[in-house]
Amino acid sequence: MAKTYVFSTLANDQTYTNWLKGGGDVPVKGHAVHIKGGTGVANNRLVTPLGVATEISDFDLEELQKNPSFKDHEKNGYIVVRAKKAETEKVASDMNLKDESAPMTHTDYKSEEDSPKYKSA
Repeated sequence: MAKTYVFSTLANDQTYTNWLKGGGDVPVKGHAVHIKGGTGVANNRLVTPLGVATEISDFDLEELQKNPSFKDHEKNGYIVVRAKKAETEKVASDMNLKDESAPMTHTDYKSEEDSPKYKSA
């Protein structure tokens, strides 16, 4: 079974769930695929990754391609699917690097005066 890699520049992990028709028009949870995120968010080692890769199966990829949210993220440049493992930062350099849930940084402000000042304790 071949492996596929999903590269994400989203700030948060995403679980893409396909919903099936259930009885009485109540949707039933179908297959779900969890894709790692975390771009621009400091982890427990204070590293802010430029992108994250998740290894998935061929079946997971088939299910993801049916998911409207996944397709939107891919179309908007937050998700890239590759057949081979690659250096995450190289792949991410051609992607959209900041989604609406990403934390603000000093570069988000027009000038240094608008930027919040940090005070030491």
